[in-house]
Amino acid sequence: MGILYSSENFNVYPIFFSTYKSGGGDWHYEDKYISINGAGIGARSVFNHWSIDANYIQLGLMGNITDELMNFSPTQSFPYMDGSKDASGYWTEIATMKVSYHRNPIKYEFGKFDRHWGPGNRAGHISNKPPSYPQFGFEWQINDNIKLIYFHGLLKSNIPDTSRGVYYNNQVSNRSLNLSRSIAAHRIEWQPFKKLILSANESVIYGTRGLDFHYLLAVIPFYQIENYLGDTDNVQMGCDITYQLNPDLQLYLGFYMDELTPEWLFRNKNHNWFSWQFGLNWQNILSESDEIVCEYNWTDHRIYKHKFPINDYYSHDQPLGYWAGPHAEELLVHYQYRLHSYQLHLTFSNAKRGALTEEMLYNKYHDIEDQRFSGDPGHEQISILRIDAQKDLKIKGLSYQIGVDWIQWKNAGFDVFNPSLHPVKNINKISANAAVFYNFIFD
Repeated sequence: MGILYSSENFNVYPIFFSTYKSGGGDWHYEDKYISINGAGIGARSVFNHWSIDANYIQLGLMGNITDELMNFSPTQSFPYMDGSKDASGYWTEIATMKVSYHRNPIKYEFGKFDRHWGPGNRAGHISNKPPSYPQFGFEWQINDNIKLIYFHGLLKSNIPDTSRGVYYNNQVSNRSLNLSRSIAAHRIEWQPFKKLILSANESVIYGTRGLDFHYLLAVIPFYQIENYLGDTDNVQMGCDITYQLNPDLQLYLGFYMDELTPEWLFRNKNHNWFSWQFGLNWQNILSESDEIVCEYNWTDHRIYKHKFPINDYYSHDQPLGYWAGPHAEELLVHYQYRLHSYQLHLTFSNAKRGALTEEMLYNKYHDIEDQRFSGDPGHEQISILRIDAQKDLKIKGLSYQIGVDWIQWKNAGFDVFNPSLHPVKNINKISANAAVFYNFIFD
């Protein structure tokens, strides 16, 4: 990579990328171009037991840019978008930093960065679909086959705090502050023998208060603490299993539970709502450089949203877990192969999501069963076949990518929260894609 400044333990380098989708790809359903370009600076420092990784990137967005951008796409969402004051288009920013202190057997982390929990290509419990958020935590390698992971993060609720808004509203300008929302989560990974990894997760969402000391107790079950505090918060549980069938083939299973009512666990009406993930990762199939991932994700329509909206499992209005949110499912197949100096990717995704209305929220807490994908329109569905090739150039860190998407988008324009409010349409489109990356990959 091109280095702006370098010393023995500290490097500063430039970042640049430019992406273009002639038909918008899966970033927006309309068959119109979208271009996203970024420039910024990155830094990495390693000294003694410390490491620091930081990126700041200014982004310019042009073409078909609306509030629905990335709404039904696994691409990470933006924290905000502002219209340009001097030109057409919009702009936003990416700013991340992770500071780590590693001294065996514990690694401490704090900053503003992303997380992904689990073996899958997608994640059901902790994913990077929402913009990065401030957090701190640690990883503790308790012994050779047990690891404990914990973090505490500050989320964006997008619920106005009217009690403080009056101080930021006058004849000159006005601004809106949000009510606070936080997450605490811990995960234990146990490898009883070489081929098997068993993991268990637990998280809690709480709001309207500052840092809650109770949830800083990383080794105590949050379910017990939430009940101890009066059942005002929102606890989630999950687990995943990874089995290495042979050196090239890995099978995995993920499970997520929103709410837990133990005495109703085996009833039809039980207040225990799930999501599932099944997948495999197979390498060295036709050559020593290829790999295929096949994965199926399924989410119940009753997960992620809480009876108290302040406790929704969201940040910046994006789910913290599976990218398409509740009431969704997806079949994903991704194959990659290195041909000479090119990395070839072939991706097929068929994703579907249904409504999430206030009536459905009421029904789930009153044991009224809603039929999956019911109504007219009952769901939105996108099928994508994507082929792209990426080549690294002689300049370290510089690469380019070209490709094409074939997309069928059913009931495009579907409003998850108000399905009958806006008209929908079926769209078939082809999007030719091109990108250049320097020290950063934007997807």
